[in-house]
Amino acid sequence: MPVLPELLSENGYRTHSSGKLHLGLYTLPAPRQVAHIATELAERADSTFERTLRDTLEDVLDRVLEDPTDVDSSGESRESHENFSGRAEGALTGALEEAHAPKWSDTPLIFREIIEEIVEERPVEELSEADWERFATILENRLEAVFAEVGARSYSDLEFVPEEFPEAREVWESGRIDSLPEPHYGFETTDFTGGHVNEIFGEYKNWLREERPEDYERLGFTHPDNVRGETFQVLNEWSLPEEAHYNHWISNRSIDFLDEHSTGSDEEPFFLWNSYPDPHNPYAAPEPWGSMYDPAEVSPPTRRENELEELPSFYEDVYAGDFFQLQGLYTDPQPEVNDEEIQEIIARTYGMTSYLDHEVGRVMNALEERGLREDTIVVFMSDHGAMTGDHWMLRKGPFQFEGLLRVPMIWSYPQEFAEGKRVETVCSHEDFLPTLLDLTGTQSPHAAYDPEYRETPSSWAGRSLAPLLTDELEEMDRSVVIENDEDYLGLRARTLVTNQHKLTVYPGEEYGELFDLAGDPRELNNRWDDAEYAETKDRLHREFLERLVTQEGAVPSRRNVA
Repeated sequence: MPVLPELLSENGYRTHSSGKLHLGLYTLPAPRQVAHIATELAERADSTFERTLRDTLEDVLDRVLEDPTDVDSSGESRESHENFSGRAEGALTGALEEAHAPKWSDTPLIFREIIEEIVEERPVEELSEADWERFATILENRLEAVFAEVGARSYSDLEFVPEEFPEAREVWESGRIDSLPEPHYGFETTDFTGGHVNEIFGEYKNWLREERPEDYERLGFTHPDNVRGETFQVLNEWSLPEEAHYNHWISNRSIDFLDEHSTGSDEEPFFLWNSYPDPHNPYAAPEPWGSMYDPAEVSPPTRRENELEELPSFYEDVYAGDFFQLQGLYTDPQPEVNDEEIQEIIARTYGMTSYLDHEVGRVMNALEERGLREDTIVVFMSDHGAMTGDHWMLRKGPFQFEGLLRVPMIWSYPQEFAEGKRVETVCSHEDFLPTLLDLTGTQSPHAAYDPEYRETPSSWAGRSLAPLLTDELEEMDRSVVIENDEDYLGLRARTLVTNQHKLTVYPGEEYGELFDLAGDPRELNNRWDDAEYAETKDRLHREFLERLVTQEGAVPSRRNVA
């Protein structure tokens, strides 16, 4: 058997007697398995097979998405998207790590009409012109006028540690991940695309290949415009027109969905999850957005000389380009970039954000034109931010800086609460579900809806923000916990964020981070070893311990039946 089919067979694919790959969804490898196959192939085959592997795996993904039914050699249907239950391990089940695009389910919901906009990598400081020097518009400059920005102090805790509902932390922390049922809801209601620029797969790629073959060719791996991969690619150009961009395609698919649900009837609720991949490296937006901002005029990154010497040693490893290689994540080094290139990255990030502004505005306008705006809940969030030269860092990693952790949390529900309000209360992604259940009057899996429920300790770490949205409360005195585990970057960290301070602890290490967010919002001075902050550090440690203990849900005991 040739090397490629043999490797695929060893990792979950089956082959027909003809040697063709068996494309059953239940035998589809997860992304980590695909990476494992690539590594094994590089070791066991000639280099010519590497491209074959890449092309074949992409073709497998594309063909599985195009054909929702797996047919064996006899022509009989084996598994459908609705009922397969095999070894996908989260891949293509709505849990793929880089799955960006509209997702919806035909299953009737008791929610009122809901739309959620999730956009990748939007640091809060770049959304507010009033409070931050570096910003770009969102929703065609209508942010202040349209949305209640409850998440002015919103933090992401979902980048490195999964939070499963309703099981929440118990299953993850007890090590029983395999006990979680996989979410198989059917792919006829799901569109997605993964990757960025020329590292793209999914239904967008199929559409581009069929509807715009010339543009598809220009986006290919071998075209001169895209000769480099994405792993550590810093800058690249988007050579296709706006109409061929994946963000434009995502908006179009979202608008198509709204056309199917534009009756405006409360009896026909819907849920739409619209996820854009950008802004993201390699910082390429279509024109006119790609060159909209002059690199010479954007504000320089936030950093100071000798800053890394006051931070844990792994920061210098990251800066030197060694950290990710030491963790075995990438084989190529992080490229060196000079100050001029940093300014270019910042300018292009602004351009990508403005282009995203345009696309989100298209979806919002579609809501209004179809009479759905008043009774639709719209939530604008982001999975994480990105470093664009701040603190000498690029992209993302095991950093606890605001630029990476602090994300938007913007809610709009015209018929229920006023818009244009800004709240400084610290909150996190964990608050999304409790808030949504509260606003829709929906029972949670843990307790019946009750006005006092949000004040009652729960196995959920999050709290409902509805009192802030509806002006029942002006603010909440609270903190959030952010977690980074060693399974991804070989580094364990726990961070406590309060309204005034941020404390990061690295278990087993004497070093740590303490920033006074009120006096030093740009986090330029680590106060961990500062004698003047010793009492503050002790107090935060005690608060941190109490928070970790109180948010830890009861772990169900094992029961064996003889």
